[in-house]
Amino acid sequence: MSTIKEVAEEAGVSKSTVSRYISQNGYVSEDAREKIKAAIEKLHFSPNVIAQSLKTNRNQLVGLLLPDISNPFFPRLARGAEVFLKEKDYRVMLGNISDSKTLEEEYLKVLLQNRAAGIITTHDFTKDHPEIDIPVVVVDRVDKDSRYGVFSDSQEGGRLAAEVVWKAGTNRVLLIRGPLDQADNINERFKASLQFLKSKKVDVRICDSSSFDFDQIQAEARRNLDWFVGIDSIIAPSDIHAIAYIHELHSRGLRIPEDVQIIGYDDILMSQFIYPSLSTIHQASYRMGHYAAELVYKIANHLPIEEERIKLPVHYVERETIRSNI
Repeated sequence: MSTIKEVAEEAGVSKSTVSRYISQNGYVSEDAREKIKAAIEKLHFSPNVIAQSLKTNRNQLVGLLLPDISNPFFPRLARGAEVFLKEKDYRVMLGNISDSKTLEEEYLKVLLQNRAAGIITTHDFTKDHPEIDIPVVVVDRVDKDSRYGVFSDSQEGGRLAAEVVWKAGTNRVLLIRGPLDQADNINERFKASLQFLKSKKVDVRICDSSSFDFDQIQAEARRNLDWFVGIDSIIAPSDIHAIAYIHELHSRGLRIPEDVQIIGYDDILMSQFIYPSLSTIHQASYRMGHYAAELVYKIANHLPIEEERIKLPVHYVERETIRSNI
């Protein structure tokens, strides 16, 4: 197996320059980078990750703690983080914590015992664990007190969803609120939608959702559509919610979007393939994971950070569940 010394000799640079190139910590000229890259490829050199972690007292491991990997929004986010970290020779430990404090505590214990380089999470636990001294970046469900975070523009997303429905024409909107115990961002979407609709004097009916579980949402949909009679539009807090309501509307013989139009939120993959295909607000989940991983990497390696809190734009994806006179 080749060594750093052999790579340095082949590239005509010092061992310390090769070390900086491998760790991506410190300045290496573009010319030296090209020479080192060529030497690594020629010699089939592979850095000793374990030895590097012992020197830094950190393992090249990043924990990715997500609330529900069965929710199609999160695998794409996880993929974005994994791709970035793999390029940097880091490994990912995925924890499906299901909003369970006990599971979260167990994963935190394992990550700290393994001297993880950082953690990406949807729940900011740093207030409960001030003793944790490794980088923690919150994704998606970022609250106002989170120092490091990557999230979408929830206020714009909520406003945009309401604007789309209003422009398409509506007399009575069912606005689904929640689940509000998840994070500030979902509440911000709801408030922005409500504020816009009220400014346009639209008749709004509000109902609550307590879950992202499909079966539970279907039960909520049956109950709410029985209760809120005469609605012609639905604004859902996620694509999962919207799809559950579409199923229930179909079962009642209602036409979409002629009788009831509906807009989702997230733009998960399956939203393209249901019938009719779901109009929705797009969140860049892959980029969210990628930027979160990059932020963890920069903090862990003491690299310059341009933004501690990264807000990503959202946009409307027009499909078939909104009336066409928009």
